[in-house]
Amino acid sequence: MRWLWFVRTDINKSWAGLEIPVHPNVVALFSIGLISHVGNGNNTFFWTDRWLFGCCIRDIAPNVFSAVPRKFLKRSVAEAFPEQRWPWDVGGLSVIGLFEYSQLWDIIQDFLLTTTKDLHGWRFESSGFFSSRSAHRAFFNGSIFEPWRCIWKSWGPGQV
Repeated sequence: MRWLWFVRTDINKSWAGLEIPVHPNVVALFSIGLISHVGNGNNTFFWTDRWLFGCCIRDIAPNVFSAVPRKFLKRSVAEAFPEQRWPWDVGGLSVIGLFEYSQLWDIIQDFLLTTTKDLHGWRFESSGFFSSRSAHRAFFNGSIFEPWRCIWKSWGPGQV
């Protein structure tokens, strides 16, 4: 998760454009923990990031999201907004999907891009900055077996 955080928040590094192999469960938790505040939209994914009222499109319009081919899921907000390109990503929709589409259209119409950079926050830390410790706690939250205690054992008693 730390690498995923760096890819999103430190885009000037030489490795920022590389595809990093990550387990799907880790990617899922990362997408839950990452909150995006859109500025210019260049570093926020339109379809998968939580940029719209703290939600992603999948949360707001799941039937619309399921009609989007995989190749468009990495489209940035900046790429989706000019000339309303995002509707062209959507394939065939059911009646429920059309209802969700119209709601999504209404919500997005009032959204404006600015010239500032996109900011990303981490919902599992009060500071908003990512920490491996908070990621491990979130990943194993509610677990009966606590493997994270072995990982953080080097911190000492009372610090976990």
